[in-house]
Amino acid sequence: MTVVYSAIAVAVGAFAGGMVRYGLSKVIDNHWGTFAANILGAFCIGIATRLLSLSAPAHQDLLYALCATGFAGGLSTWSTLAKELGEMIRARRWRELMWYALATLAIGIIAAWRGAVWAERIVYGL
Repeated sequence: MTVVYSAIAVAVGAFAGGMVRYGLSKVIDNHWGTFAANILGAFCIGIATRLLSLSAPAHQDLLYALCATGFAGGLSTWSTLAKELGEMIRARRWRELMWYALATLAIGIIAAWRGAVWAERIVYGL
């Protein structure tokens, strides 16, 4: 039964994350919408992972499935990132390709780390 609940949690979270990503694509044009979605997704994964590691273990797996796997996974869009990078390669826009890929990677890592730091501040009130 836990597998069924986990699958439902992932589906509900992915639906919510996908809706946020869709909203971002309507507000922010070009590849900047994808960039914003991926950075926000990394930030949410950092928050969820750290919050759940600091919380009681009662429903950690289900909450992780909902928040990190479902919501943040539905929000971030690596397939669209790959498509956009492929388009830049085909168009031979090497400088834009390099900056976009490196910025997504570096800022995504920083966003996940900052999410974890903010989660500690939420729990401990620092």
